Amino acid sequence: MASASGSWRGSLMNDDDIERLVRLRRIPREVVTRAPGEEVEPKPEPGERVVFGAHLDRGLGLPASAFFRRFLDFFGLQPHHLPANACVLLSCYVAFMEGYAGLWPDVDFWGRLFYLKSQMTEGRLRTCGCASIYPRAGSLFPKIPTVDSVKNWQMTFYVKNANPAFDRINLPEYNPAPPTTRLNWGHNPKSADPDAEVNLLWDFLGECVSAGRLSAEDLLCTYIERRVIPLQGRVHKIGLMSGRLDPTRTSRIALTKAQVAHRVNNITKANMPEDWAWGLPPYDRAAPPERIFPRQEIEDGDLARKIWTADLVDPADQAGDQAGDQAGDDDLPAVPDQGGQGEHNPPPSPEQLEEEEAEPATSTTGPAPVRAVPLRSRPPAASATSAPKKKRAAGGNTARLEGQAKRQRQQGPKKVPEMAG
Repeated sequence: MASASGSWRGSLMNDDDIERLVRLRRIPREVVTRAPGEEVEPKPEPGERVVFGAHLDRGLGLPASAFFRRFLDFFGLQPHHLPANACVLLSCYVAFMEGYAGLWPDVDFWGRLFYLKSQMTEGRLRTCGCASIYPRAGSLFPKIPTVDSVKNWQMTFYVKNANPAFDRINLPEYNPAPPTTRLNWGHNPKSADPDAEVNLLWDFLGECVSAGRLSAEDLLCTYIERRVIPLQGRVHKIGLMSGRLDPTRTSRIALTKAQVAHRVNNITKANMPEDWAWGLPPYDRAAPPERIFPRQEIEDGDLARKIWTADLVDPADQAGDQAGDQAGDDDLPAVPDQGGQGEHNPPPSPEQLEEEEAEPATSTTGPAPVRAVPLRSRPPAASATSAPKKKRAAGGNTARLEGQAKRQRQQGPKKVPEMAG
């Protein structure tokens, strides 16, 4: 007998699926992971949290961002109350707030644009996916072309902080019950004050979308092209990113336009062409967002004097060649994601297996608002360090090569402050 809509169905996630997500920087290596057994409903052990592969493929990362955690707490939700498409919609909202408005996202302006709609089965809230996100009537936000459904998105596994003193997950303790009060689900912070932030943001959004400049595809491409995970804790905003060595990126490799379109089309129904063009590109550190909102001054201060978290060190730059610049992100499904476990948890590609990692960058600005999840580095291959071109290193050089590799791992990143342009 088929499972009822919105019910638990067990999970097929295995260690390889989880390792793939770790390798793609959705999960820090400091987090302990565990594949599920044969249980139908999640049964986490003490200290464990329940996470979904489909969420992590659509914009969520660990530790979860302050906005995502605030969103769950404000509306009284658990991750399993949000269907997979919700992460795409929230990611696009984050892309607008950080990449265009220059603000950390908040639930107030989100509530001005969207609302939560109950999903029922036989007169009761669904166990999984009971809270879907819908645009409000008259919302100016571009319509995101999400897929109609993501089948079997309830595939879960467990994560736990290796050191309880440091929370690298930032998700609430698992509670299997559906929401009982629908806390704040009707939140719509309208204001009669024209200078209220929600009204200033509404006017700014209207200017962005006028004449069809800002599109849904722009918002999707903002975080996919910049290789950033919108719902993961990061040290600075998308609109203040520096370039391919920015510590908030998941890879140093720049995607081609065709690759960006491929990734967008695999999580949405956008059907973007390979030769797509920006309608309205997001801001960056060289051209930061305009100072329109008072909160920008509080959050960012004087950008001209800001000391940035150091960019990552590229081993290829140190070695004088491109040996360290291998492919670095997920090999997404070849067809739009309409279904099963195998489609949103594909096996790693040869490029993934060669993915380079760089050492974490350290900040000279004091405590960051959220913990970065930067890359790590591994030593260059033997052929790049000592072996002659087209020749294999001799067996007697093994000890020397290992010594060089160890010293390479111990070297920290450049700690040169980067001034805003």
